[in-house]
Amino acid sequence: MAVALAMAAGTYAIVKGFEWRSDWDQVVDRDKIIVAVRESEGVFWPIGQEFSGFEYDVLSEIETQLGVSVSTFAVRNLDDLYRALEVGAVDMAITGTSNPSDLWQKSIPYFVTNLGIVRKKQRFDTEDSLVGGILDPAAHAAPASSLAQLYPNIEIQYEPGRLSAELMTLVDIDTLDLVLLDERDFQLQQTVFPDLYFTPVDSASKEISILFRNTHDGSIRRKVDTAIRNIQDSGLMVQMIDRHFGHAREFDFVDNRTFGRHIVSRLPIYMDWFVEYAAENQLDWRLLASVAYQESHWRSNAVSPTGVRGIMMVTQATARDMGITNRSNPQQSIDAGSRYLRSLIDRVPQQITDPDRTWFALASYNVGGGHVEDARKITEIEGGNPDIWIDVRQSLPKLALKTYYPWTTYGYARGNEPVVYVANIRRYYDTMKKAFPKEGDVIEPERLDQLPEANVPIFTGIYD
Repeated sequence: MAVALAMAAGTYAIVKGFEWRSDWDQVVDRDKIIVAVRESEGVFWPIGQEFSGFEYDVLSEIETQLGVSVSTFAVRNLDDLYRALEVGAVDMAITGTSNPSDLWQKSIPYFVTNLGIVRKKQRFDTEDSLVGGILDPAAHAAPASSLAQLYPNIEIQYEPGRLSAELMTLVDIDTLDLVLLDERDFQLQQTVFPDLYFTPVDSASKEISILFRNTHDGSIRRKVDTAIRNIQDSGLMVQMIDRHFGHAREFDFVDNRTFGRHIVSRLPIYMDWFVEYAAENQLDWRLLASVAYQESHWRSNAVSPTGVRGIMMVTQATARDMGITNRSNPQQSIDAGSRYLRSLIDRVPQQITDPDRTWFALASYNVGGGHVEDARKITEIEGGNPDIWIDVRQSLPKLALKTYYPWTTYGYARGNEPVVYVANIRRYYDTMKKAFPKEGDVIEPERLDQLPEANVPIFTGIYD
């Protein structure tokens, strides 16, 4: 009896000494919540010395709400992201894509999108042999199977680590016929790919949530749900969505009628400054005004999701270099933008002559001179002329493909963007020259090399 009582007392002591700790208690103990997030533009993406993206902003607000630090690990390969979540290496994961239905616990949705196919403006027949791409192997596997039923001759390819911009580049250059993407990924890239369009594959909207392991006790998810509700109720979520997606939803890529109206309604406000600062920097004021229109549609209060602002969309670094204090002041912005454009023209290699010299400078204004130099090197290696725009513009899209960018000096860039950027400015500039002719001007018609949709064989043989 004494032995039994002693054993019972020992058992009681053990039970009394044990304190169950929830998953959230463990987060609080280490003062850190560990998150895996898809590294992609518009989701979580490094820009200079900072990060940008919708999910980056959401995570920052969640960190404030939870009162613990967020330790974020960026992952391009979604297979790795799901594995990290499955084995408990992270507390939660964010893909920024519509989520798998039953594989994980999910937070309340913080965004709603549509799933669809991105392709060029053409129809496919059911008997066509097609090659399609997929971004997320877990979230999009079932829709890909449905797509295979619709197009029996389709081959669905998945290559781990592909960015959405890479997949859209492959569609744009006809290496892929279509790619299965969420509309939010398409919206973030559509201004760079004017020839691609989105077709929903399901009428039902798809929710985007934060993912948690099914073996979790739910305590972290409940805390995160509360944080998301607070962000939504405060109006911050709407503001963040507008900041990151509003411009994409409202963007009208080339609307000459709108441009004509803005020449009448907006240009007169700033025209004297365009003329003054262009003259000081040996520029055509009509070119300078065209750059400003491409950057901001002549809105002095314009702000991009990455933090550049003003009528010339000047970065903080450029503002410091040019010695201005208020980027939203249109006079200061035009002053800085004109001097910066002049400096870019002067940095173009001397053997490159106009008009190509100007187009190279404009591309540098958009994507940076280092990336343009990378494209010139690719052009030369592949037998093109690195000193003419029509050849280099064919190489710029390659900066978005991992077949190329790991071997360049300045790395990954959305290479389609400067191609479209320069083409737009050239259109605006021609319109401006017609509206404000000068003696000796020769107005050239639009040519094939001006168009971002020019059909050029860029990747022959690479994927054979």
